[in-house]
Parts: sequence; structure tokens; C-alpha cells
Amino acid sequence: MVRYVCRHCGRRMGHFDGDWRDPMLGLTNLRQEEQEELVTLDDRGTTATVKILCDHCLPVPWDDNLWYN
Repeated sequence: MVRYVCRHCGRRMGHFDGDWRDPMLGLTNLRQEEQEELVTLDDRGTTATVKILCDHCLPVPWDDNLWYN
């Protein structure tokens, strides 16, 4: 299972019931550093938590330099 949470406010964004290694999700295409930063696996390696930004926490107006928030 994959859970999506906002990395800024912690809001739950959604989930995917399949394997986090599913090629359609694209998580395995991330570089190792990106995976370590964005994806956290549980102790069994079956549930992944992906840290993203929700619409509320995205900077407005859009500014590519503020993605680190």
C-alpha cells in the first residue's frame, strides 16, 4: 500500500492499495536520493508513505524556488 501525506502540514492526501513498486506510480524511477527523501517504508517494507505537498501548502503564486518548503 502507498499512503500520500503532505510533507508540510501532515494532511493525508490519499492512498493506493497496490505495491509501491508498481511501475505506473513511477516511484522506482526516482533516484536513490529522491527515494530516501520522499518515500518511507514501514518495518515490513509493505507500506510506503510518500511525502508530497498538498494544494493548501503549495506556494502561491507558483515559484519553483520554493519547492523546498
